[in-house]
Amino acid sequence: MKFRIRKVSTLFIVSVSLAALALGFTATTGGAAATPNLRAEPVPAWWYQARVVPEVKVDLARVRALMDVKVALRAQVRAADELFASSDGKATIEARRALAVERNRAYTAVLFADEPDEVSAVADQFAPAVAAVTGEVAAWEKAEAERKAEEERKAREAAERAVAASRSSSRPSAGGSGGGSGQTPRQYLDAVASAYGASIAWSAAACGRSGSWVSGCYAGGSTVTVTTNAYSSWNRAKGEGRNVVLHETAHFLTRSRCGTVYVGGDRFENVTDAFAVLLGAGAATGYGYTSADMELAKALSAGRCGV
Repeated sequence: MKFRIRKVSTLFIVSVSLAALALGFTATTGGAAATPNLRAEPVPAWWYQARVVPEVKVDLARVRALMDVKVALRAQVRAADELFASSDGKATIEARRALAVERNRAYTAVLFADEPDEVSAVADQFAPAVAAVTGEVAAWEKAEAERKAEEERKAREAAERAVAASRSSSRPSAGGSGGGSGQTPRQYLDAVASAYGASIAWSAAACGRSGSWVSGCYAGGSTVTVTTNAYSSWNRAKGEGRNVVLHETAHFLTRSRCGTVYVGGDRFENVTDAFAVLLGAGAATGYGYTSADMELAKALSAGRCGV
């Protein structure tokens, strides 16, 4: 019996000791301080990874200088964009290609260059390409202005010769019946149109229009259509017939010089009336004209398609 009691006592003591050991680190006794926890606290990652930020010094003078040269170069790039577009057909392909290359290089410098001297070097290389295209455009424009002036001079001289020839053909001979020697009213009107490089297609109805009055129309080419009653008599041929022939001939001349008869927009017929008067018509042919219409007609007479 003693042996069994001793064994039980030993087990009890061991159990109590283990319980006391487990509670020793967590339980608190009346008024006693908490038992410290022996587990290690994790160290925050930023605690040992943070680095000291180095001091940065900015050269404000260099930054301002870089900004100034970049702004100036960007303005040159924009001007070169406009020059490249406007120089099409006026400057050589080689000069325009060189301009495009230097423009692209300059724009790259505006975006990525870090030093003022680098930007300035690109600008110095850019300038000759701009100057080359500008010079070629100026030469083209000068030559074009001279060409137009020469064409206008020739057109004026041709118009003056045509008017003189038309007026000469309208003067009756001393013993004639109202036209030139052996000339009929129809031949007279044919000569009026021919003096300006046009011919007449005679018809009972001009573009579907007919009546007691003289009618005419122009549908393109160098031929104008006029009703046959235009040469029914010399008085009519030299009056109403002549005016209609010159009006339609004015359409022909306008289209020959400008590629269209619609100079003056909705008032193209009025402008044509004014032009016919400049060609030698005795009066407007039914449309009438204003001073503005006459200014356009004068430009047409000089070979221009606008005032």
